[in-house]
Amino acid sequence: MKPNLAMQLWRARVVKNGDELTWRQRLGTPLIALGLAVVLWLYMRSRDVEVLDNYPVPVEISLPAGQAEWYEMELSGASEVRVSFTGPPSRIRELRNRLQSGQVRIHRIISVPEEHQADARYVDVIRIDQQDLEGLSGVQAVIAEKTNRIPITLRRIIEKQMPVQFHHTGGERVERAVVEPSTVLVRGPKEVLEREEVVPTQLYQVPMRLADEQSHPVERTAVIPLVTELAGKSIRSFPDRVQVRYILRPKRRLIELSDVPVHFLIPAGFPFRPQFTSPRAGLIRLRVLAPAADAPTGIRAYVDFTTPGRTFTRGLYPEETIQVQLPPGYELAQELPRISVELVPVEGANGGPSSPLTVPRLP
Repeated sequence: MKPNLAMQLWRARVVKNGDELTWRQRLGTPLIALGLAVVLWLYMRSRDVEVLDNYPVPVEISLPAGQAEWYEMELSGASEVRVSFTGPPSRIRELRNRLQSGQVRIHRIISVPEEHQADARYVDVIRIDQQDLEGLSGVQAVIAEKTNRIPITLRRIIEKQMPVQFHHTGGERVERAVVEPSTVLVRGPKEVLEREEVVPTQLYQVPMRLADEQSHPVERTAVIPLVTELAGKSIRSFPDRVQVRYILRPKRRLIELSDVPVHFLIPAGFPFRPQFTSPRAGLIRLRVLAPAADAPTGIRAYVDFTTPGRTFTRGLYPEETIQVQLPPGYELAQELPRISVELVPVEGANGGPSSPLTVPRLP
């Protein structure tokens, strides 16, 4: 009886221990399976996400309609931000195509505060955030912190009436230039137009050769556009071109004339006869600028005794100014010379009275 009882007790204990192992297995196995499933899900999910890193996205900044025509915008740096995109491969492929074709852009509208609208210049820094990116369904975007700020400068635009300046290559050979219209309406940055007094024409190449073939000045007319920049900033003029009429003087050369005779211009009934202090005193040297194609002719030098209000007496006049009459296009290249002249009464002079020299007065 005792051996059978011991065997029964041992079998009952084995059954009890087996039951305990079964319950542990029933609780542990689902937990292990769940953990493996989570790891597998995370692994598969990580393989289903693609990253487009550090891609440049253009930024367009504009002004509201009421301010756009009165401001000129200047960007101090690149007008783009660097963005990293994360999403499913299909979405990333679609996004990459849109980025490459320029369909993804950031648009920002800014306005100048009322207290700064009279300033010539307004400076600001525009911050670009994720919410400025639109149309990115299923894709997450992160903007690089160092590239999300864009400095801008807005220059106030004004309108101003300005006189036109004829800008040409003719130098002193261009004379009596007349510009029509003489003033134009100029539109440009306030900080530039407030400093400038005139708006020049574009550089006009004067046809020098045409005048060099002539011996007299030539009148010319040209229609010339005005400049489109002042101080490096764009401007617009209304009208944008002018008509210029000018006189072009022919090329000249320096001529030295020796033994030029000096005459006397005296009024009718003049009671004195002018004479020089020596035979050579009546011959002078002159330096004249004359047209290159001309031979110097028609140059006359004289002492004028017909000046109204001046009275003369017998005696020596040591510093009389010599007047020089030149043909058109000629110019005296020295100061007016002086000469000593003696006035002798006509009644006491040998050879009778002197007839006046009919030399025209200088204009």
